[in-house]
Amino acid sequence: MKVDVAIPRTKIDMFTYDCDDDVHVGDLVLVPLRNKTTHGVVVNLNSKRPISKLKKIIRIVHDRFIPESLIALYQWIADYYLATMGEVLRLALPSKILKDPDMDVPPAQPVVTAQPPTPTLPQTAAIQEIIANLDAHRFKTYLLYGITGSGKTEVYLRAADHVITQGGRVLILVPEISLTPLLYSRFKERFGDETITIHSGLTQKQRRIAWYAIHQGKYKVIIGPRSAVFVPIPDLKMIVVDEEHDTSYKEHERMPHYNARDSAVMRGKLENLTVVLGSATPQIESYHNAQIGKYALLTLEERIEKRSLPQITMIDLRSENKRFISPALETKLQHTLAQGEQAIIFLNRRGFAPHLICPKCGYVVRCKFCGLPMVYHKPNHGEGATLSCHICSHKTKKISICPHCHRGTLLYRGAGTQRIEEMVNRIVADLQDKEKTKDISDCVLRLDRDIARKRGQAEEIFEKFERGDARILLGTQLVTKGFDFPDVTLVGIVNADVIINLPDFRSSERTFQMLTQVAGRSGRGAKKGIVLMQTFHPEQYAILFSQLQDYRKFYEHEIRTRKELDFPPFARLVLVRVKGQNADRIAREAEKIAQRLKRIKEIAVYGPNRSFYYKVRKDYRVFILVKMQKNFNHARLRFLTELKPSGCTIDVDVDPMDVF
Repeated sequence: MKVDVAIPRTKIDMFTYDCDDDVHVGDLVLVPLRNKTTHGVVVNLNSKRPISKLKKIIRIVHDRFIPESLIALYQWIADYYLATMGEVLRLALPSKILKDPDMDVPPAQPVVTAQPPTPTLPQTAAIQEIIANLDAHRFKTYLLYGITGSGKTEVYLRAADHVITQGGRVLILVPEISLTPLLYSRFKERFGDETITIHSGLTQKQRRIAWYAIHQGKYKVIIGPRSAVFVPIPDLKMIVVDEEHDTSYKEHERMPHYNARDSAVMRGKLENLTVVLGSATPQIESYHNAQIGKYALLTLEERIEKRSLPQITMIDLRSENKRFISPALETKLQHTLAQGEQAIIFLNRRGFAPHLICPKCGYVVRCKFCGLPMVYHKPNHGEGATLSCHICSHKTKKISICPHCHRGTLLYRGAGTQRIEEMVNRIVADLQDKEKTKDISDCVLRLDRDIARKRGQAEEIFEKFERGDARILLGTQLVTKGFDFPDVTLVGIVNADVIINLPDFRSSERTFQMLTQVAGRSGRGAKKGIVLMQTFHPEQYAILFSQLQDYRKFYEHEIRTRKELDFPPFARLVLVRVKGQNADRIAREAEKIAQRLKRIKEIAVYGPNRSFYYKVRKDYRVFILVKMQKNFNHARLRFLTELKPSGCTIDVDVDPMDVF
């Protein structure tokens, strides 16, 4: 019998082999490939491919290693995102997973350790509707839209409890590895050792053990980031996608550029599951799907115990004399500390200063590879002061005198988290001197990608803040995620405008989401929360609606704009990125691709244009944006992945999250 086998880490869709044994779709097999042997997965029986002189499968390693429904999901991802099955399996079966496919894993011991709280009436209504669908054993996708602090996690927990009681299993997807341990602890409190987490932050051995434990059905609740959507889970009944709006669900670096949220919905359809997408700021496409009936909308309109949303005050930085921390924010921060409460300070920009400039000649220190301003970083983790490019990661030692005119001393311009940390520490010191309070000099924690380099560092910082060992948490978007710190009564947003000016149609949506999410960290306990939002653009609608905390009004404004411009959800986008080391060559090749695309009448082609980050290291980058109607068969664009222009590489991104 001729069978088709997909082999991980190849850019070929499948290979055809002869087999004398009784094989099934999803079997793990050992096959010859060139001059070596390798593992592959059977994806099709009775192949019709006209290939002669076939090699034979050496042996079947594991019968039905991947369920047939999951093979169908892998095939959908390959087809939809214009990738090959080999590329999908590279993500689905991480390195070393196949090292020992017969690994035996000790069983988990079920222990329930926490009693659930009494749900509110809106929570009860949402839970009952999800449970009714679970009992009906039918596919349905719910969008659980709940304001910050409304108790979405308790809805997940109650629905998961019902699934487990019925003998099923639950997959919980989270956007960031740093979120995994925190949500894991909530589920472990409820379900004990029935809960397991799997993510790339584990060692290869830990990840392999966890993967096989899940594969063998040892656990009831599986929690992980986007790659967990690929894991085989027997008797899976429900998938939860927490913070479904988060861009981390999109695979940006490698092919296929899949979106784990959309893949979870498709897995639900193929396996007849209940899928719950949760967010306080749903992605526009998701809320639109709920409005047109594709998803069922569940809403949580009030916070737990009827706590009020935080009061948000706008501070116009145009009248603040270029101060990074306004007097109002400084005063409120000192008041919060004096009351023994906690605060979160948010700035989505790491480092000390975004650029250095010469006051004599105007020279700006730029990356020699990318041409973008170098960010100044003060000494950190035992390193000396550096200038760093945040695009290509090039680093140099700090310089003080202008290398252009040799007269001026370079000045810092702008502020990153390191600079704000210094300012906050000075505010704390001033409070100590003024109030004669006890020593709180170590009360500030900073959390950004520079700090959270090593495995577990982000979790340690969150745990320290949750214990009350520190009073101020300062950081980038890592602090905007769905954390619940009841003693936080103040959130200070240093600059609300960091994302708003990016050349992307989603920039307003991301601004609204980020500001609303970080504001929602305030006032989740018994005391009322306050948010001070500093901005140069208080009239911009995303910032204005985030102050009003009105998602529906923001959605109504944004959806009108999307419809006028014919952007998603009213159309589909495909981004074609062309990169190479010769700028003239990639320009010529990109133009050839654009001309070929323009011969397809049913699509609109824009570009080629220079990417916002035109040069990264040695590579120049241009992009072509392709817009099409939702019913257009974009598989017709698969020829793009097969092009091999001289001196260039082509990357095709279906449903891109960034269009620059």
